[in-house]
Amino acid sequence: MFNIYELTQADPKTLQERALKLAEEAGELAQAVLSATGAPGSAYKNHTLEDVREEAADAAIVALSVLAQASADADEFEREVKRLMAEKCAKWQEKLAQ
Repeated sequence: MFNIYELTQADPKTLQERALKLAEEAGELAQAVLSATGAPGSAYKNHTLEDVREEAADAAIVALSVLAQASADADEFEREVKRLMAEKCAKWQEKLAQ
């Protein structure tokens, strides 16, 4: 999936460092959303929805990299992405139906 497994293997970050990077990316996404939506105290940063999309992509890539590092090999990573996305989306859909 977009070379994420291979890139993760080539990157020397530990799982802990990668998880902390995910927290950093989530913070950047939150800042972009606050600014793009004109939240009080954040509008001066002048972020746009394009910035929100870029930060969301960064966060998604790092999250998938965490999953890749927690997988034994590329095949397991691919299987787990498909399995987990299907399970988590089904759970989300169930909640929406309530």
